[in-house]
Amino acid sequence: MIPKLIYLGVETILKIICEKIIIKRIKMVHKDKKFNGKIDELYIMAESIIFNKINISNINIKLRDIILRLAFNKKEFFIENCCALIQIRLTSDNIYNTLINNEWNKLKESIESFICKSFESIQINNNSINFISSDTFSKNNISYSLQYDENTISLVNNINEEKLSILNDKNIIVRNLFLSQNYIELELSSSIIFN
Repeated sequence: MIPKLIYLGVETILKIICEKIIIKRIKMVHKDKKFNGKIDELYIMAESIIFNKINISNINIKLRDIILRLAFNKKEFFIENCCALIQIRLTSDNIYNTLINNEWNKLKESIESFICKSFESIQINNNSINFISSDTFSKNNISYSLQYDENTISLVNNINEEKLSILNDKNIIVRNLFLSQNYIELELSSSIIFN
């Protein structure tokens, strides 16, 4: 009974915090036969996500060491502590649709200033990102790559190596970043507390 309530709770939380989500699978692993409030691992697989106005093709989340507590005076559950490993896939359409949203307008303007042109679409190919201008006569066709360190992802000019930081968050550790022919994959980790 309790695992079914947890699945329902996870599904409900995801549908509340995401503007759009298709949940493909939720799997829970706990070693003790009797549920004691601790979940060793929780796996979530979803696709077609919009979260905080960020468009995501698909996501795999692995949560470890989840401790559920009941606040008796409020009769509510809260998650005391857990670690998350998150794998995200972003297509060029996901990135473009995110950047044209008013919520991310400052980032789009920063990128346009950095690449010295306005763009109307994005292409990912040959391990590079190309920003396609609305101006058909634009000759500024420089490709860009992405670099990362522990907490930062930067857009890098492939000719002069100039960098623009596009993610800088001390709460998120960037474990891996991969540009494929048509998409970008990110592997991130973070500690999470819900209350």
